Amino acid sequence: MTMRIGIVILSMLVLAGCGKRDDGTQASESGNPAPAMLESATEAVEAVAAAVPTKLGDPAYPLVGLNWVKGEPVTITPGRVYVVEFWATWCPPCRDSIPHLTQLQAKYGDRVVFVGVSNEDVATVKPFVTGKGDQMAYTVAVDAAGKVAEGYMKAFGQRGIPAAFVVDAEGRVVWLGHPMGDLETVLDRVLAGTYTISG
Repeated sequence: MTMRIGIVILSMLVLAGCGKRDDGTQASESGNPAPAMLESATEAVEAVAAAVPTKLGDPAYPLVGLNWVKGEPVTITPGRVYVVEFWATWCPPCRDSIPHLTQLQAKYGDRVVFVGVSNEDVATVKPFVTGKGDQMAYTVAVDAAGKVAEGYMKAFGQRGIPAAFVVDAEGRVVWLGHPMGDLETVLDRVLAGTYTISG
């Protein structure tokens, strides 16, 4: 996280130093960014840091920087419910969860968007997903850079997979757990508007 913020700051300072002011002059004669540009860079860094959830009820981390191997790219938007599940091809409990997630996707249809995220490479995940065919009937993506995993797994202190996160219609992470656990009950309550965040 600290490294990511440092990279963002460095990138913004480089861009700010190359920019021009509204009056068309360089940011400063010395080549250093103007104070207003530094403020903008700081605000952008704060926005990135604020985007990483730290507790249930916080806004969900965006599904960015992913390689989509099955289904269309997914953007978390208000008004829809999402399940973001972290898994791997080598993980037996993850493979056991696939039929259950497929059944839930069929049950909820377009009311809930299921996204399986693996941190393996596309060359490993794509043939596995293709081989599953309709047995894995939900969206699948690869998070090779690990940014989305940081925004969910690391942010919530989760080390084991499979791990599922429910994002409610307000775009908040409201539940996390094993996909074979209480996921279906939680989704029913989230969709009915009766789910209360606990923990």
